[in-house]
Amino acid sequence: MTRMYVNTKIRLQKALEQRELGQGTLEYLGVIVVAALLVAALIGVFKGFDLTSKVQTQLDKITNA
Repeated sequence: MTRMYVNTKIRLQKALEQRELGQGTLEYLGVIVVAALLVAALIGVFKGFDLTSKVQTQLDKITNA
């Protein structure tokens, strides 16, 4: 009886290990995809943003005041 219990426990542990194989890789891939989406969103937001003209306008306001 004890031998059957131990064998069943070992088989269950191996089956669970097989299910979780590659889980870490999938999580890293998810993080990379989210980071890429954030970078793409930031590029999309700042694509029409001209920092040089904004800074120049503010500097002109300061020097002309």
